[in-house]
Amino acid sequence: MSWGDSTAIPRRFNLPAAVLLGLAAALPATAQPGDARSPSGPGFVEVVNVEVVNVDVYVTDADGKPVLGLGPDDFELRVDGRAVPISNFYAVEQQGDELLVRRGGELTAEPLLPPPPDDPLERAAAARQPVTVPPEQALHVVIYIDNLNLTPPNRNRVMRELRAFIREHLRPEDRIMLASFDRYLNLRMPFTNDRDQVRRALLDLETFTGQRVHRNSERRDLFEVINDVNTEIENRTDNERRIEAARQGGLVGGSAVLAREQLINYAGSVRNETNMAIDGLMRLIENLSAAPGRKAVVYVADGIPMIAGEDIFYFLHGVWEQAVSLIEMTEYDMSRRFQQLAAVANANRVSFYAIDARGLTVYSQATIDSAVAGLPGQMAQIDTIVRTNLQSPLQLMAEETGGRAIINTNRVMPDLLQVAADFRNYYALGYMPDLAGDGAYHRIEVVWKDRPRGAEVRFRKGYRDKTLESRMIEGTLSALHLNMLENPLGVRIHNLPPKRRPDGNYDVPLVIEVAWEDLTLIPRDGVHHGRIQLWMAARDEKDHTTEPQRTPLNIAVPADRLADIEGGTWRYGLELTMEGGYHDLGIGLRDDIGGRQSFLRGGVNVR
Repeated sequence: MSWGDSTAIPRRFNLPAAVLLGLAAALPATAQPGDARSPSGPGFVEVVNVEVVNVDVYVTDADGKPVLGLGPDDFELRVDGRAVPISNFYAVEQQGDELLVRRGGELTAEPLLPPPPDDPLERAAAARQPVTVPPEQALHVVIYIDNLNLTPPNRNRVMRELRAFIREHLRPEDRIMLASFDRYLNLRMPFTNDRDQVRRALLDLETFTGQRVHRNSERRDLFEVINDVNTEIENRTDNERRIEAARQGGLVGGSAVLAREQLINYAGSVRNETNMAIDGLMRLIENLSAAPGRKAVVYVADGIPMIAGEDIFYFLHGVWEQAVSLIEMTEYDMSRRFQQLAAVANANRVSFYAIDARGLTVYSQATIDSAVAGLPGQMAQIDTIVRTNLQSPLQLMAEETGGRAIINTNRVMPDLLQVAADFRNYYALGYMPDLAGDGAYHRIEVVWKDRPRGAEVRFRKGYRDKTLESRMIEGTLSALHLNMLENPLGVRIHNLPPKRRPDGNYDVPLVIEVAWEDLTLIPRDGVHHGRIQLWMAARDEKDHTTEPQRTPLNIAVPADRLADIEGGTWRYGLELTMEGGYHDLGIGLRDDIGGRQSFLRGGVNVR
């Protein structure tokens, strides 16, 4: 057996999931199971976890145009209120078809598009090919249509402009994904450079029903019930009101009791649906963790409530203040969850560009049937509450993550042009935290030292420094679900023919390969040591997914055998016990000594 090969399968590990029934590891002479409780065993140095945190900064003048030409000395970066040194500076600005990149103080021009070939056929073929850009320049854009919080006319109006934006202002090298929320996260199209394919998928989405229609109808019905209560109150004498109020414990008649019950049910239902919508966004953002470079989520909705049923609480309280207490609204306040969502986005370098698809709203008081007897101007106040309540989460998500909120406009294209300017003109300030992977949330502030009046500096307001385990789990799931690949180690995966078992399942041999030159080995006591973490998760055709499982591996190569592995490949054999059918595999592999990790996806058709 060579130092890079393995064939024996002496151990078996069990995964607690139906799709992946068992795991057996082939342990070559150079790889033995590590101690999962300790980051370094005998002969090892401590695990390397050096990380540079990048803060994307967007600087615009009083007219909203990008401010270019700034350097690291123009900024001050503060973390948790303390100024920290800027270890990495990276500036990008677009001029025509060139991308001007400044690393530190040096400015270089990197063409966004290669020179066109002379031959017309080659030129046409080159135009269809995505441009290869460095990972730190990569842009991933997610178009996210929240059908739960949309009405079809508003959604389709915005999507027409989004299609034009994709066609005219996203470049061939940009990767685009389409997702929607239809009471569950629906990944309609994985990341692609094919803009025409994305536009066609957006057209298909216009045929689906937006579910805010039903919620709006339910809200109108509740207003009518409360209006009936108000009419009943207005038609009673003062003595009748006092008698009925005493009888109902402060409420006015059975109608008020019914209105209160319907309000509580309505607010609870809206709260549950809003939690579902936030969970969908959380899952999407966590799955984006392995994507290199910057990530932007263009979120489209008719707003989303910060406080479920806030306007109805105020309305019923205004009709009869004893029917409901405004303090009860705190049970339906979702602000903490939106803050958590922004924190998860910041941890994964995701910026929100949130669009209120309602555009310019019209006051309900303009219609006669919305007037409330005895309460002049009440509906104007309610309309203001509704608008603020639905737009506050959009503004919070955008401001906390350094993005933009597009609100109160029927035409979103002018604002989308500013989004395109963000994509092409930005600064990245990097710093090295004292203790990487501490799992804590850190506040960020970026100061432009000579900021003129009217200028704006946008950046993510904080980030959670994820633990190494969290990054590996999220990266493995990201590779599995979204095919988000980051593979600096050049990991390869191969499967051999499956073997049917007596119980009807299959043993599927797999081989993980990495070039020895891409692994870091540390000499000690005549032996060169390495340490690897292998993470794996699987998903079947029914979308059943296992939890990622970690296998730590120790590598030991005697010094006199180094020549044998030079130019060769380290191989690790697995045998998965799986049900029949097609399975996706998410693989995460980390070289603990070198401090690098790779994520990739494989597929196995078990027959």
